[in-house]
Amino acid sequence: MTAGRPASGGVSPGRTAWTGALATALFLAAVIPARAEVVNRVIATIDGEPVTLFELESFTEQARRRPGGEGVAADQHAMLDELVLEKIMHKQVEAQGVTATEAQIDAYISSIRERNHLDDAQLKEALTQQGLTWEQYRTQVRADIERAALINKEIRNKVNVSPEEVERYYHEHLDEYGVPERLRVRLISRLVPAGAPDEQRSAVRAEAERIRKLAASGKDFAELAKASSEGPGAADGGDLGEIARGQMQSEFEQAAFGLKPGEVSQVIETATGFHVLKVEARVGQAHQPLAEVADAIREKLYRDNLEERYERWLKQDLRARYHVETFL
Repeated sequence: MTAGRPASGGVSPGRTAWTGALATALFLAAVIPARAEVVNRVIATIDGEPVTLFELESFTEQARRRPGGEGVAADQHAMLDELVLEKIMHKQVEAQGVTATEAQIDAYISSIRERNHLDDAQLKEALTQQGLTWEQYRTQVRADIERAALINKEIRNKVNVSPEEVERYYHEHLDEYGVPERLRVRLISRLVPAGAPDEQRSAVRAEAERIRKLAASGKDFAELAKASSEGPGAADGGDLGEIARGQMQSEFEQAAFGLKPGEVSQVIETATGFHVLKVEARVGQAHQPLAEVADAIREKLYRDNLEERYERWLKQDLRARYHVETFL
């Protein structure tokens, strides 16, 4: 299991193995002192302060009770590392004088209820299923708010993305911002009523073949469409505008994307009648302008930089401030 990461837009109580471990340990120690006497021994120290096996077991059990906690590592060494990080984070919160107010705690719990559509009774029932009392939950929320404030102070406010970084990323990943090739297409359609006899259908096909020959011989396709088409855009010379793959029915798309600019298709038969296409132009693959994608790139780079800086701060910089010894 890895340590929790800062979430964009706010903290998420109960999502990491850290939250509420110390409060849980103290609470359980009060109600089952006999077990504490059996299992309690020092398994690590942080600047000389002890971390006990009982604390680790309580910490691990609490993590497993939370939603998604089934996958919590059984490896005691991994869980001890998480517990040590939890305690170091708490020490740093105290050292920095970071505190959460009761109003902040109330507001965050209210947002949790609203987001999950829970009333007070339902929320408390959910907490009971996780083995948390209401007081323990508020302690957990307080810790998460304070931890998020510390992360904002130590990391988030120090991460910046320059315009030069955005532009460099854009040019290095230009293929990600391609615009698919499109065709400028005109259409002439001769329709066949549903249930029409074969003779009528054959007559309509013959008319479509006649129109196609005129178009292929150089007659103005737009004028032919205005005079003869029964399909969309007839009044505009059959102009369908720019079409990308996936925007036409399959028979039309197959014919159109096989044509060069200026070429006229063979007669295309569909359930509704007979059709002739002309490709006026191919709009080659282009790229979205940097101005259109700069904000998305900046957000991506910011998240990546934040994640990298957070991992380094959590696993290296922060731990380097404390002397940790483990005895497992």
